[in-house]
Amino acid sequence: MFKRIRENEKYQKIKELWQNPKTHSIIVLIFWFIFIALVILFLRLSAPTPNTSSKPLPTSDNFENIYSYEFSYYDNHTIVHGQAYNDKQEFILGNNRYYYDENIYQINGDNVIKQNLDLGNLKITPKMLNNLLGKLTGTEQAEYTRYLVPLDRFINLYEIDTDADLTKAMTYNIIVDVYKKNKAISKIVLDLTNYHIFRFNNNIKENITIYFYNINKVTDFTNEFTKIVGGIK
Repeated sequence: MFKRIRENEKYQKIKELWQNPKTHSIIVLIFWFIFIALVILFLRLSAPTPNTSSKPLPTSDNFENIYSYEFSYYDNHTIVHGQAYNDKQEFILGNNRYYYDENIYQINGDNVIKQNLDLGNLKITPKMLNNLLGKLTGTEQAEYTRYLVPLDRFINLYEIDTDADLTKAMTYNIIVDVYKKNKAISKIVLDLTNYHIFRFNNNIKENITIYFYNINKVTDFTNEFTKIVGGIK
């Protein structure tokens, strides 16, 4: 058998090419390319399959992870645009600029005036929403997740009035719809109609819509305002 192989024309041709110094190096180079390609193929096939379940979630996929953001806020009466860093906010209401840090200050250049504005809805922050929704199970809809929040739970966080008798409030719910874009929170809509019925005997539908932008990308702007309002009481 070996004799027939040695006498084969193709074998003789390959032997000639191998013995030829010019073609010998080319043949060796081809063998090296084949060897490297086989090694790469082997490494790829033997590499472990990535565990998709351990893939980290976006940092803004839930309210607990949000610490800075820009926002647009709408209700039946008010439009507010601003930015927040932790619990502090800078915002535009009407044509005026304000800063919120437990108190509300109107900022006009170096002129700072403490305001007595009823902007309780500024309390509806990611921290408050995380406490409000954190232990509840939402119902998945086509575009959002809907949460039915017991009204007494909302009042305790919204009004910070834990001493009030909220027995009757336990029979009511408010509705909170959480919208996400690319798995990150982008908007919430709160239906506070039952809150206004319970508190003010007002049956007018009351919705609050808050849009979130540039989540966790807002730099700390609070030092400037801390200096400005430091002496104001």
